[in-house]
Amino acid sequence: MRIPRAKRRLPGVITIFMAVFGLVIALNAVHIVGSSLFKDTVQRVVVSEGIIAAELAGEALFLRRELVLLAPQTGFWHPKVAAGQKVAVGTDIGEVLDIELLGQAQQLRQQARDELQARESRLMSERQRLDQALSEVYEHIQMVLTRLKNSSAPAQSAWVRSQNEKLQALLKERGRLLAEKECLAQIIATRNDYRQLDAEATELATKATTSIIAPMAGRFEDSLDGYEGLFDPLEYKAALHELVPIGSETAVSAGEYASEGCVIGKIVQEEPTFVRLRLPDGIRPLAPGHLVHIQIPGTALNLQAKVMASAKDIAVLELAAAPAELSSVRKTEVNITYRTVQGIIVPKESLIYQQDQAGVYCRGPDGWFFTPVEILAVDQRQAVVSGLKPGAEIAVGLRR
Repeated sequence: MRIPRAKRRLPGVITIFMAVFGLVIALNAVHIVGSSLFKDTVQRVVVSEGIIAAELAGEALFLRRELVLLAPQTGFWHPKVAAGQKVAVGTDIGEVLDIELLGQAQQLRQQARDELQARESRLMSERQRLDQALSEVYEHIQMVLTRLKNSSAPAQSAWVRSQNEKLQALLKERGRLLAEKECLAQIIATRNDYRQLDAEATELATKATTSIIAPMAGRFEDSLDGYEGLFDPLEYKAALHELVPIGSETAVSAGEYASEGCVIGKIVQEEPTFVRLRLPDGIRPLAPGHLVHIQIPGTALNLQAKVMASAKDIAVLELAAAPAELSSVRKTEVNITYRTVQGIIVPKESLIYQQDQAGVYCRGPDGWFFTPVEILAVDQRQAVVSGLKPGAEIAVGLRR
């Protein structure tokens, strides 16, 4: 029977060497595969110094001095300016018309015209009669003078005396007709009866028409949203508190019946325009005196404003200028550029967080390594950080 030979074990040193050698090979393989994967999936960017604008989104409520216009009497509303039209102080915006009084005034005016027409017809007929009578008198006077001129009868004869008497009578009649014609001309010129009726008609029309005069410069609007009267530019700090609209209301349309005291429109004073801005949670209050830019998404409006007051998540700003397109805007979402920051610009996708510490992966002589940074400002695509130098090569798109 054969006795098996015992297996010979390798010395311990050789065993350790073989284990370390295998580990090195495995690490190299992982490094080669990792480097290849890193190279294929991660973009490299060389950073440089730059400036970005620090932005935040908020809800803006635009506030102005707004004066509501009420109908001073019952009647039909007849506007003379269109909604959105700019008006100066004293502009005749429209009229409230009392149809019943206007009808009476129209009837009285027509009566005055009819009476004037009948009166003038009578006076013209009378003047024509006087002109005809004067023409006949002049014709008879001419005939008498001609006969006396051509007659050879003695001056003291009965015939001459009769012709002279006839001439004196004709001259007297001529004087009477001329005086009557002059009196008629004065009557025609005065038109007292017509003027009195016309004055009464005008007075009635004035009572029936009440003009609405713009008490201040601004834009005329025909709809209300309930914020009218809640804001006074001189008391702008009051806007730090919540403003609750009273309720929307539509003004009386053109040609509609308006009862006394109902709303017919409002005047919006565009300058100055304030903005009540509600900031997102966690944002530090904007300091009074700080200049910001307001951009309304979907528009080309870029408004410069100054912070007038702030408290917690509310800021009250005054616009440097209010364009016409803003006159009908009350509440909207806005983007606020509140400061610009200079530093090293990195893409937002390059930022990695390890144990709540922000950083990026930088390329070094021995490969990629995590570098902590401080984020100074962030916009939609990039960030300004400290802790890097211009020219550093970082990884973008790496996820750990």
